[in-house]
Formats: sequence, structure tokens, C-alpha cells
Amino acid sequence: MPKSWLTITFLLSFLASSVALHWMQLASYPREVWIVFLVSIIISLGLSFRSNVFKLVLCVLLGSVISFMRIEQTTHEIRYNSVEAFVSEEEIILHGIILAEPDKRPMKTKFTVDVDNIVINNGALLERVMLPLDDCHWQSLEESTTSREAVKCFKVDGKVLVTDNDQWPVHKYGDEVVAIGVLELPGQIEDFHYDRYLSRFDIYSVMYRAKIETISEGHGNKIFAFLYDLKEKFESQINRLYPEPHASFMAGLLTGSRRGIPEHLLEDFQTTGLTHIIAISGYNITIVMSVVAACLFFLPLRWRFYPSIISIIFFTIFVGASPSVVRAAIMGSLGLFALQSGRMKHSFIAVLLTAFIMIAVNPKYLWYDAGFQLSFLAVLGVTFIGPMVEPYIKAVPKSFSLREALQMTIAAQLTAVPLIVVLFGHFSVVAPLANVLVAFFIPLGMLFGFLGTVLSFISFGLGQAVSFLGWGMLQIIIFVAESLSNVPYALLDVEVSWWGILIYYIVLTALIIFWSRKKVE
Repeated sequence: MPKSWLTITFLLSFLASSVALHWMQLASYPREVWIVFLVSIIISLGLSFRSNVFKLVLCVLLGSVISFMRIEQTTHEIRYNSVEAFVSEEEIILHGIILAEPDKRPMKTKFTVDVDNIVINNGALLERVMLPLDDCHWQSLEESTTSREAVKCFKVDGKVLVTDNDQWPVHKYGDEVVAIGVLELPGQIEDFHYDRYLSRFDIYSVMYRAKIETISEGHGNKIFAFLYDLKEKFESQINRLYPEPHASFMAGLLTGSRRGIPEHLLEDFQTTGLTHIIAISGYNITIVMSVVAACLFFLPLRWRFYPSIISIIFFTIFVGASPSVVRAAIMGSLGLFALQSGRMKHSFIAVLLTAFIMIAVNPKYLWYDAGFQLSFLAVLGVTFIGPMVEPYIKAVPKSFSLREALQMTIAAQLTAVPLIVVLFGHFSVVAPLANVLVAFFIPLGMLFGFLGTVLSFISFGLGQAVSFLGWGMLQIIIFVAESLSNVPYALLDVEVSWWGILIYYIVLTALIIFWSRKKVE
């Protein structure tokens, strides 16, 4: 039996087990589970030398075991020193370090604070948590707000998402801060499970409407601090070059920032299925690689692949290398690899191996990260549906990798749209047309936007001239979004059962298998 089939079986077993364990998350599984696994593995290992079937069984067992182990290790439990153990209706003071890039919004900024100390003066809470007293070695935010005799300081562990509505003074990544406010558990906002969303980042408590003060600076990673500062300067330069909403739109394309984009424009993008272009995703990463490949048109096709990958590495580092951007870079690179190699089996193993590594690091990506789910399906679409689409778009010119971008867009839509319908409850009738119409202008807008912004640091006048071309590309995209969003019944509210989605993917898989066999013949 080919080793590739054993590898695929192992990876699929891990993914299937991880999906199933979504409904059985435990920090410690019963001892009987591990005994059954151990006995089964020993028996399968002994019989695998006689039969290929038992080799497959062994791969299934190993994949399942690793899945169970990772779920155990990553399932969160509230401990006596967990920061969320201090949730109450009383104000408390947190002390910690800002360990991620601040999430800046039009009217507020959110900070991920790694908390090490908490100050409380609520007697009832003290009796409940029963923690050892520890002296604080930092000055409280406002000494006058609490009685020094009543203050109790405790060592804690965990992250808190702190929201600052004042937005002044500015607090940065790596700052040592204190924050005063009410500590809460994140809940569900309508149909959105905010608690699950934050759990992907190991955040299990929030502090809304907090007052924050910086004590000292420079406690973060020097490289990331430099990257975040560079990104902020780059976005500031974009704001100097472009009016709104084009400035926020361009920042979304180049750095993944969505602050400042008007609500009506966001609604138009949602209606037309173009939301994915204003956040760093596998699609945007693929566009960057396509632009680089188009600029190197004079080189053989296989030689363009490596400069494209190098450009993605630099782009990922430039925008801050956050987990979502790294994921997008990996998925986008896999999509390009799938198109360049033309070998479905190798591409499929590469996609599964990437998913295995990312889910093993954090299984919550698979359960609660819609971006990961859609990126994964999109790359599978590019890998398997892309070659099927190519014969039908030969009339599209290859200039600026237009045909390649269109091929990826259609293939990704065919595999990702059903999940979008399930997750968000609506279906954009005009999305395929909208994506086709803007496919040519997105790479040009990103290219002129990036070049114009970089040149503006050298010569602002020259940067403005190039940026004007980028503004024109964005204006066309906005015109397409606004025009198609006004089409009657452009966005339909749809309720589709999981059975319907399952049938869709079964039919799609059958078509892929049929096409593959026909191609071989």
C-alpha cells in the first residue's frame, strides 16, 4: 500500500476525531478510554505486518489518540488563580502587560492584557476565592478610589480583553498597564458566541469601559514592537494619501485593518459577497503572490513560485504576523502550490498536514474560527475544483494573472459558499458576478496602493500620483459593490440544514472523482 494513503488516513482520522470531540471537550478523559486505545494500538501493530487493513486501522487509532491528547491539553478549566475566578459586579484593578497589537476601532480600542496581579477590596469575593495575600510592587491607578487598608492584591494568571473608550493617552504593545473596571465573562451576542470567539485566543474574561494607565513601556518582543510601529506609520501615510472611505478600504486590503470603513459600505460588501477582500485572508495573500508572479512574467512559470513565496513571507512579517495572517499566508501559499504543481494528491496531503499542525496547536481554530474553516475549504476548492474550472475560462486573458485570480475565486466560491450560508444564514445571489467583476481591479489596487504609499515616504508628490491610480481601482470596486447591492433580492435569507450541506459536498466530491478518472483515461 502506498505510504501516501497511510498519511492521508492518519491526517483524516485526526481531523474527524477533532470535529467529533467538539461535543466532548474534557480536560481529562476517563482512564478506560486510554486503556482501550492502548490495547487496540498494540493489536493493530501486531497484525499490521500481515494485512494492509490493519495498517489503516493503526493510522486511524494514532490520529484519534493525538486528537484526544490535544483536546485534553487545550481544554480550559477555571483554577483558583485564574483571572476569571475574580468575576463580580464590583470594580477591581488589573495589572499586566499588553501582549498583542491593540485592536483600534472608530470609538474604542481593545487591548489583550496578560494579567499577573489583581487588586480587590470586596470582602465577599475574598472569602469566595481564598487566595494567599501578596504585596503589589506597582502603583495603583488611582489611590484615592480605594481604601489602602482594605486593598488586597493577588497573583493571578490569564488574559483579559480590556476596552478603552477614551482612546487617549495612547497605549501600545508591550506597555505595562493598570486598568480599573468591572471584570465580566464574555457572553453570547444574539446568535454570535462571543465567548467561543475569544477562547481561540485563550481569553475567558473581559473588562468593558475600563480606565487604563501606562506605568512603563518596552516589555514586549522587540521585533513585533518594531513591526507594529511600522504598520501604524504605514496606515497613517495611507490616511494622508487617500480620502475616506478609500483610506480605510486600502488599509483593509494591505494591512487587514477594518476600522473607519462606513457601515453602509460594509453592508454593500456583505450583500455582494466581497467582505473577504477587506481583511487579510488566503485570497488577499494569493493576490499578492499573483501580482509578484505577473511582474516576473519574463521568467519560467516554476521560477516565479519562489519569489512569490518570499514576498508572502515579507508581507506577513510587515502586517504583524498575527495568527490569522500567518494562517492566511499558509493557506494562500498552499493554493498557489496546488495550481503550480497540478498534483492533486500531493496538494491534498500538504493541505491536510497544514490543517493538522494548526489544529494540533489550537483545536479551537477548527470549531470556532470561521476564517480558518472558510480558508481550509477555499484551498481545497482551488486544489480540486480549480483544474476543472480552467477549461471554461480560457477566453480570459492571463495578463496580471487575471485568469489565475478568476480561477481561484470561482473554485473557492464553490466550496466555501455552502458553509457561509450555514454560518451567516444568507446567500448572496450576486457574489459570483461581483467577484468576477472586481477580480481584475483588486490586484491593481493593492499594487498601486502599496507602491504609492512606499514612494510617498521618499517623495510625497510622486506617491500621490501613483496612489491616484490605486484610488481609481478602489472606486471601481466600490461602484460594483454599491450597484450590485441595489439589485432586488441580491441577498437572500436562507436556512439550510446540515444534511443539505452534507449532500452538497458529497455530490461535489463525486464530481471531482468522476472528473479525475475521466482525465486519467
